[in-house]
Amino acid sequence: MMRRVFAGLLVGGVLLFAGATPARATDGHFLHGVGAVNNAMGGAGVAAPVSILGTFYLNPAGLIAFDGLRVEFSFEMFKPERTVASSVGPFSGATVSKSEFTPIPAMGFSYKINDKWAVGLGGLGIGGFGVDYAQDNTNPVLGPRPLGFGQVFSSYSLLKFTPAVAFAPSENISLGFSANVAWATLTVDPAPFASPAVTTPGPPPDAYYSRATGTDGSFGFGFQAGLLWDVSDNFSLGASYSSPLKFDDFKWNSMWENPNIPPTAEMGFGTFRELQFALDMPGWGSVGLGWNPTPALTLAADFRYYWYESTEGFKLDNPEQPFDQFGAVQGFGWENIWALATGLQYQINDTWIVRGGYNYAENPIPDGLSFINIPAPALVQHHATLGLSVWVTESIALDFSYYKAFENSGTGPMFGAPEGSTVTNTLSEDAFSLGFTFDTK
Repeated sequence: MMRRVFAGLLVGGVLLFAGATPARATDGHFLHGVGAVNNAMGGAGVAAPVSILGTFYLNPAGLIAFDGLRVEFSFEMFKPERTVASSVGPFSGATVSKSEFTPIPAMGFSYKINDKWAVGLGGLGIGGFGVDYAQDNTNPVLGPRPLGFGQVFSSYSLLKFTPAVAFAPSENISLGFSANVAWATLTVDPAPFASPAVTTPGPPPDAYYSRATGTDGSFGFGFQAGLLWDVSDNFSLGASYSSPLKFDDFKWNSMWENPNIPPTAEMGFGTFRELQFALDMPGWGSVGLGWNPTPALTLAADFRYYWYESTEGFKLDNPEQPFDQFGAVQGFGWENIWALATGLQYQINDTWIVRGGYNYAENPIPDGLSFINIPAPALVQHHATLGLSVWVTESIALDFSYYKAFENSGTGPMFGAPEGSTVTNTLSEDAFSLGFTFDTK
């Protein structure tokens, strides 16, 4: 009977996961937390494993803390609010991106074999970015091509599958390891990482970028390793490291876009070209602590660090000159960042658990590179989180959470425009999550 129930839950979770759209960004281009429980804890959990979805995301050593069989599903509805504004001389305007709720799935199960071994498998939507700005005559940067970009659309999604194992060599210490198998998709229009078709150099501009609109996907591979140490009955420390995920280059069938170049010429309008772009996932490290001052109260705090500056696609050798000699952007130019996650959980009784948290992350985008980061405005820094769980039976709980990522903006120069021209990106986020927990304990 138990096997049939588990199989049904797992199949349902896989179908949900396969049919949903993955995440958008909060800490850089990563979600601040995964699943309703971990979201409500502000993303903290390296040393305080209260959810296996958070454990798969943060520290696989924490799997040893869950007895028996545990299954968790979570479905987040995420809504970003994005605006791009620009000014050139006396002309200025602002445009709001089309924005709808995006579903973000997460599912996983774990099984504790004995006091020393636990295994599990998770499938997580963990990151991404995207905008959908309509062409806007009142906003110079979105003006008709080639003076502006015209419409700007981007969509990057990142899914991760994590088979994991945890081993406890002693009563107080556990070690964890997971293989990270990731799938990412990327669409960008226009595609600034490919050289534009140009007829006459210099002003007035006559450069048309191609479109990378046939969504391309790529596999990436890496690993995660972690440590959990129960220093005492009510205090624990944890640490984990996630390696960079190396992806195959994204490739698209596209064409040259400049209508002023006859089709018979080199870079002729409508003729075929293949676009290519390398975009990996940065490595990141975490340390954390967990404290139970009373049996009903859990406090958690994590510190994380992300290495964007050495990651293909994000790194930029010379931020003062993001374009190569042919007009192609050489990288987003993101900086390394740190993030702080804090959360608390209070068990009111056997039925009700409440949670709250706060997450702060540095902004990885220098103001001076706002122009080339219009497709990826990962700007938000402050997150406030709330949530609760209701154990409807001894084995089944419903989990709920909400978080608000408060508005932040960045302003920088518009490259190739008259001096004093500017671009401003603005972003805020809201998200609601519903989760389901099945635990045999």
